[in-house]
Amino acid sequence: MGRFWRDLFGLANTLTLTARVVLLVVSLFVAGIWALALSTTAALERDLTQLLSDNFSSEATNVAADLDRDVRLYVNTLAHLADTLSPEILADPVKADHALDQFADSSAVVPHDCFVTDAKGTIIAGYPARFVQVGASVADLGYFRKLVATGKPVIGEPAPEDIGQSNSTMAIAVPLRNGTGAIAGALVGSVLLSDPLSFGQIEKLRVGRTGWFLVVSPTDRRILAATDRRRVGAVLPGHGIIPLLDRRFEQGYEGAEIVQASIGTRILSVARKMETTGWFVIASNPTTELFAPIASLKRHIYLAALLISLAVALILRFFLARQFAPLAQAGKAMRRMTKGEIPMAAIPVTRQDEIGELIADFNRLVEERGRLDRSLQAEIISRRQSNAALRDSTERLDGIYQTVGEGIVSTDAEQRIVLFNAAAERIFGRSADDIIGQHLNVLLPERFRARHAHQVADFDSSGQTQRRMGTYGLIYGLRASGEEFPLEASVSQSGTGPNKLLTVILRDITERRQAEQVREQLVRQLESLGGRLATAQEDERREIAYVLHEELGQELTTLKLYLQMSLSGNSGSEAAVPRDEALAMAVHATERVRRLVLDLEPPELTQLGLYAAVRGYSQRQAAAGGWKLHFDASKPEVRPPRAVERACFRLLQEGLRNVLEHSNASEVWIDLRQSEDTLEFSIRDNGVGFDYDASREYDGGESANLGLLGMQIRAKQAGGSVEIRATAGAGTEVLAVFALHTTTVESV
Repeated sequence: MGRFWRDLFGLANTLTLTARVVLLVVSLFVAGIWALALSTTAALERDLTQLLSDNFSSEATNVAADLDRDVRLYVNTLAHLADTLSPEILADPVKADHALDQFADSSAVVPHDCFVTDAKGTIIAGYPARFVQVGASVADLGYFRKLVATGKPVIGEPAPEDIGQSNSTMAIAVPLRNGTGAIAGALVGSVLLSDPLSFGQIEKLRVGRTGWFLVVSPTDRRILAATDRRRVGAVLPGHGIIPLLDRRFEQGYEGAEIVQASIGTRILSVARKMETTGWFVIASNPTTELFAPIASLKRHIYLAALLISLAVALILRFFLARQFAPLAQAGKAMRRMTKGEIPMAAIPVTRQDEIGELIADFNRLVEERGRLDRSLQAEIISRRQSNAALRDSTERLDGIYQTVGEGIVSTDAEQRIVLFNAAAERIFGRSADDIIGQHLNVLLPERFRARHAHQVADFDSSGQTQRRMGTYGLIYGLRASGEEFPLEASVSQSGTGPNKLLTVILRDITERRQAEQVREQLVRQLESLGGRLATAQEDERREIAYVLHEELGQELTTLKLYLQMSLSGNSGSEAAVPRDEALAMAVHATERVRRLVLDLEPPELTQLGLYAAVRGYSQRQAAAGGWKLHFDASKPEVRPPRAVERACFRLLQEGLRNVLEHSNASEVWIDLRQSEDTLEFSIRDNGVGFDYDASREYDGGESANLGLLGMQIRAKQAGGSVEIRATAGAGTEVLAVFALHTTTVESV
């Protein structure tokens, strides 16, 4: 500011006495008009603000009183309901649910949802079912702890009804007591703040034409209700942003003030605190509406001041233009000289004043400029010849760098990049224009930068001119996308001191490394899959041998004894007993053999086709696993190839085995659909599921992903594909699709 006044006084000293007097008079006149306008409008704003503040205070007080009354009505209603819930009702959740339903049907004031907890905070009954989770606990919530501590009704802090929703609910808790008067639990009702019978009535209230009401929680500064529903759920600025909000929420200040609101406009604001909840009702109105008459007066005054100022400025400009005409003519001649339209030459001096002295100084400058131009022209010719030779050499070298297939990066002594060829641009995904001048570390992952600095220092001190990088292990680069990739590189150095140049020639080996990793992973998977197949075959043989020897063998031996007894000559009732026992034993053994054969190769698959085999096997497994089966299939008009039927049935066996052993499901859906060209088969359960993406990461052991891989291989052998859809906690679905070259179903 001091410099401004110094410059202003300096400019005034260059004017004539007449010009300075005129300028001073005009300045004082304009300043007086603007000062009068500002003082008048300020006084009017102050008086109008006081009048409007009193009106706002009255409206805010009435709204706060109405909302307090509504909250107390909810509290009294819940307290009355709590008195009707006897210890016998609280001991029976069914009776408690019935009592709450009767309350919801008969009461004029009904919370959005309501539930009853025991003394430990566990919900035992409530309505509606979609909002109340019986068995959940509210013991950690603030309002429940406060209710237990005080034994009085508590109004909780508002909370969003659902994540991502602006609508909030207010929890009201009243104590439930047993026969001895001790707290036996809590009755909790949640009130939607958007309910038109409570805080939702704010949406119908307005201050003036464009003003509004807000209900704000001071603990988290969240808007709970508002005239403009779109603002519900928004959070007001934090501490230190708007001092008036800090005074209201921290000191309980309720007075009227004009502030800059968070929505970007100046407003007049008044607040009243609600006694029941501690929330604030804030009435606000934009000053653009309140001070509209004053704004109109301001516009007229400012317009008059502007017009007078413009008139004075035009007169002053005309006066100064005549005074500075010689200077303008000299300036025009100077501009033509700088553009080359006329040669540099002295300008005639027509007045012996400050302007004439300035023109004389310019003439001396022109003379000195001519001398310097002649000297500079000789220097330019010499430098032009040197630059041409240097440019030719640089272009040849740059052409070599840009056509090389390997990436080339050169840095100076401080490892600032000075050269970045086209191959390097392609490898790192960065343009030379963006990367040149940056430190080499931008091309390296963070964890390798310290080791790289150590290697460069070691190479610099070794005196070597070149070295293959990677001596201390595989090195990695960093693409512009943040992807790390392996590379091969060699480094060379030239020059000394500050002119030292380090050049790195590098090759991206990402595809080669990926191919090696895929090959190694496939080898490991095939080895593990082969071992698992051999193990499965041995287990199956062992199970068959056990059934044939231990179970079926014993039953046949017993059958033999019974037959011997029946042939020993006994007759009548004594012989009938062994015959009946032998017959029962034969039936049991036959059934066991039939089940064993069905598991290995069900006759339905060969005789009746895939539809019958899938249905029969699914029903048997559902009975064994104890889950509910949903079977949806239509019997096809044509029968798919035997290879497809067999592959599909084996997928069914593997899928249901996984459900039985791993899913812990209660329901299973099996769909079988056949069209002219395709056969679609799916198994879906509601079990625990698993992380399919994680299972695809091979861990070297006999994990579930090998079974999934086996299913995919079996389907592929029959011309199909398998898709696994699984998420932890959300069940699993196996979808198989086979291409068909169908044949007519044989009649049986």
